[in-house]
Amino acid sequence: MAIKTITSPLAGYEAQRLTPEFERAEAARHRSPTPETDRVSLSEEGRRKAAVLTAAAEADGVRAHKVAALKAQVAAGTYAPKSEDIAAALVRHDLDLWG
Repeated sequence: MAIKTITSPLAGYEAQRLTPEFERAEAARHRSPTPETDRVSLSEEGRRKAAVLTAAAEADGVRAHKVAALKAQVAAGTYAPKSEDIAAALVRHDLDLWG
């Protein structure tokens, strides 16, 4: 018995060779004509919130020195409000809302 051709069982799975021209064409195809940039789009509600925050920051009622001192205490881990004061403020706030 004579065996004339023997093919490798992996012949169908050989890696395809890419030419440099094909690789350049593929790279150009995937490149966008203009570089993509991140964009932010605010809703109307977002614009209103930003305006309110800006107005609050510029208002005379905000005591910047007190806010800065509280931020420093929080950052240092020394801020320790009294629970009685917090409870009283919550009750006052609720009473203002309801009556």
